[in-house]
Amino acid sequence: MPRRSRPSPTDRTHDDNWHGSYYELAIKLGPADDARLDTALKALWDVAQLGQPFRRDGSNAGVTLAALLAGHLNGVANIPGLGSTLASVILVREEVDDAGRPILGNDWLDLCLPLGALGNLDARVGAYPFDDGSDSSKWRRPIENWFAAIATAVFAATPFVHAITGEEVSGVEPSERTKGRVGVFRPDADGSLKVDPVTLWSW
Repeated sequence: MPRRSRPSPTDRTHDDNWHGSYYELAIKLGPADDARLDTALKALWDVAQLGQPFRRDGSNAGVTLAALLAGHLNGVANIPGLGSTLASVILVREEVDDAGRPILGNDWLDLCLPLGALGNLDARVGAYPFDDGSDSSKWRRPIENWFAAIATAVFAATPFVHAITGEEVSGVEPSERTKGRVGVFRPDADGSLKVDPVTLWSW
């Protein structure tokens, strides 16, 4: 039986590309603030060079606060050393506390790479993170380097609380993950951006 060919990782119409979880750069901006969110969105989109934003239904959108508040903004990421793949920019605005009381919580701006599309881009992605835990540095390192450049640009445009990289990390505090398994970016005492990179590539 002939082997089924993989769909292009930039094909927005192929459901396989949107399947599974996300590998993310999740930026905790701080308390909900539309002006700061707009600044961060524009800085992220500009440095990530995601092209014309679009919706899953095929319609185009803009790189605007109103468009982000209305739903996911999707684009095509060109990751140096890896290739091109679909990407999504998502807002998570925390609006209730642990008791379910309405509050105006933190804004998280997330740059998300669907693992379905990444798997179609590079077979080494496999069933990550549900595989045998082997070394994932060959495909993750280019993403981590790309994320670092984006986090640095966003921080220069508007300082944030912290940013974290990894699989499904939106809303995660650095203390909730083993050091070295995720990338962490946070302000240092001198106001610069301190980087704690991924150093543990095997599970």
